[in-house]
Amino acid sequence: MIARDLLLLTAAAALASGQEAQFGATFPVVISGQVMSTDRAGAEHSPSAAYRMIVSPTVKLGANWFGYSAIQVHRSPYFFEEAYEKTRETRVDVLQAYIGYTRSARDRTLTVKAGQLTSAFGAFPLRYDDSRNALIDMPFGYGAYGGPISVYGIPGVEVNAVIGRADARAQFTNSSPISPRKLWDHDQYGSFTAGGGYAIAPGLRAGVSAFRGAYLYRGHEFYFPGEARPKDLPATGYGVDVQAARGRWNVSGEVQRIQLPYRAIPYFFLTSAYGEAKFTLSPRWYVAGRSGAQWRTAGLGRYDRYEAVVGFRPASRHLVKAGYEWLQGRWVRGARDNVLAVQYVVQVHPPTWAIR
Repeated sequence: MIARDLLLLTAAAALASGQEAQFGATFPVVISGQVMSTDRAGAEHSPSAAYRMIVSPTVKLGANWFGYSAIQVHRSPYFFEEAYEKTRETRVDVLQAYIGYTRSARDRTLTVKAGQLTSAFGAFPLRYDDSRNALIDMPFGYGAYGGPISVYGIPGVEVNAVIGRADARAQFTNSSPISPRKLWDHDQYGSFTAGGGYAIAPGLRAGVSAFRGAYLYRGHEFYFPGEARPKDLPATGYGVDVQAARGRWNVSGEVQRIQLPYRAIPYFFLTSAYGEAKFTLSPRWYVAGRSGAQWRTAGLGRYDRYEAVVGFRPASRHLVKAGYEWLQGRWVRGARDNVLAVQYVVQVHPPTWAIR
């Protein structure tokens, strides 16, 4: 079963005990508190404390219909990429909000979703939840705001299909995953994303994905005077990913290549790669690490990032992570951009309402 369907299956299982429930609702909440120490915004702004809460109302609307949403409230700087900013603010974001239809028969499943969706590009976007990310930061290639691929939702429609060991997905959105646009924003241009994978063996899956669509808009900081119309500058991205689990080990990795076309300046290319591993020491303890690199044209060069985390579960649905991240690159000097962080994650599952 592909990771993109796990969320749906988890929600369906939570709505009722068994397949007989026709209507129901559940409101799981994930609350995270974090203390971060870094000189990214200057030593006078470190250390800092912040929080994040994700509420995920889920409703079952019959035998095949369902609704899902994920609403995030957080205080900055929470994400490592926000640590460069000196401002402190509270933000509310709708990560997902869609209506879905699913139907299964034997080893085949078809799911259709419409609304605010996470990007179908790559393998990481649905792991924005701190309880599902063994580490603290996001890997190269993804970000809440800086990206390039946003883990936040984009208005659109998506079709998922699973046939035996194979899975496939296709998505059409109002904008590119590089620069998501709201429905009321100007300069919306359709973007297509497709992907798929195959379970080679139990615990081993390999996948591919690609997208194409305009990424600039008038008012974008990199939309320069004399540039062509945004809709005439479609970005193209493609990537491969792999996930493997055996015994106490869980490993995964991705490689992505993104082409950003311009007329006023030369094309810009961005290549990202990362690999991560988690080793379970005991039911309560684990260690995890991630190594990633990003290559940028236009004289920006290569950046390397390493993260190590120790995780501890003091109780059911509680998780403590302590980690350190190193950043190296052409414009990085010393340890100024390194980050030390401790994160406490709590999962809250209120009572489920269901009607059979």
